[in-house]
This record gives sequence, structure tokens and C-alpha cells, in this order.
Amino acid sequence: MTSLVNQFSPSQPQHRGFSLLEVILVIAVIGLLAAIAIPQFFSYRSEAIDAQMKSDLRNAVVAIEAYYAKKTVLPASLAEIAGYGFQSTAGMTLSLVVVSPTSYQLTAAKSGGSHPTFTYDSGTGAIQ
Repeated sequence: MTSLVNQFSPSQPQHRGFSLLEVILVIAVIGLLAAIAIPQFFSYRSEAIDAQMKSDLRNAVVAIEAYYAKKTVLPASLAEIAGYGFQSTAGMTLSLVVVSPTSYQLTAAKSGGSHPTFTYDSGTGAIQ
């Protein structure tokens, strides 16, 4: 009777664990995936920082234009447009240069992007 029970019971595996070849293959695949993914991650990160700088410039321009529409004079500093819904992103450096009574340049800088700075010129209306 015991031989019938042993005949239908699942056999115990002889080997437990992974072979050296299997471990090396898994490490090689993970290394290949990391070699592809890490540079792509840094590329996406720098593109995101560039987009963030341009977005902050556009938001600051809207606040400056709202300030100018209400007071008919350009703000002397970026602190004056805080009441117009603009708040800079953490780590972003913005600088405002009033060129004439009706034109200005706004520069955004943040480390980690593909460009060190972006500048908005109110005369051309473009971000460079």
C-alpha cells in the first residue's frame, strides 16, 4: 500500500536554487537594461527642467503684463508681481531687466537643463 502512495506523490526536486549560468544571465540582462535606461532618464530630466524654465517665464510674463495693465508701469522687481498670481518654482532663478518704460527682458536659470538659461524679450515676444 505504501508503494501506491509513493507512486502518486509528487517527486521531490533534486536541485534547489539557481545555477551560476542562470545568475550570470540575469545580471547581464539587468545590466543591458540599465545601460539603455539610465542615459534616457537623464535626457528626460534635462528636457523637463528646460520645460519648467520656459513655463516659469511664461507665467511671469502673464503676471508682468497684468501688473502693467493695472498700473501702466512695469514692475521694478519680481517681488512686485507676487500679488498677481506668480510664484517661481523652487530652485529657479529669475531676473528682470527693464530696458525701457514699455519693454523688458526676463531670464530664467536652473542647473541640470540642456540650456543654462532662457530669456524672454518683450520686444520680440520670444523665448530664446
